[in-house]
Amino acid sequence: MKEVQLIVYKASAGSGKTFTLTVEYIKRLVANPLSFKNILAVTFTNKACDEMKKRIIGQLYGIANSLPASDEYLKTICGDNYDTHDRDHISYIRKQCGKALSGILHDYSSFRIETIDSFFQTMAKGLARELNLSPNISVEIDDEAILNMAVDKMIEELTPQSPVFKWLADYVEEKISDNKSWNI
Repeated sequence: MKEVQLIVYKASAGSGKTFTLTVEYIKRLVANPLSFKNILAVTFTNKACDEMKKRIIGQLYGIANSLPASDEYLKTICGDNYDTHDRDHISYIRKQCGKALSGILHDYSSFRIETIDSFFQTMAKGLARELNLSPNISVEIDDEAILNMAVDKMIEELTPQSPVFKWLADYVEEKISDNKSWNI
């Protein structure tokens, strides 16, 4: 069985996640330009997904074509071995980036950077096929039902000593005195 490597990056906004992820992705493509077919990058938002795709493709193009805007990526990919006099190594990286870019553009559907939602949709459809369910299965989240369950669970776990219990009791009393619904 093939070994699967899972790498998780967790960082706050503006901390350089996209730069780091792009560098790591491109490093794998330098090692094997067709490895994009075996990489799944998962983000939380469509905006982050689009940014990652644009950044990877843009930097592959920039590195392959010696664009100055991609020099920082090239230096980081080379790491401690970066030496402007080592033209063979840099030439190799540029050539591999060109191959990877060409591969991605010719097989874009295998370039998988997607949101966690779309990843789970794909998983659900694959599982449905395995269970002989309809291939048109979709995952829907009933936000209202989940919110109601969360509120019910919170109320069940309250004790009279809890500050939230006091706040809720005050809220209910206020609503009752105003002849309004006190449904939490």
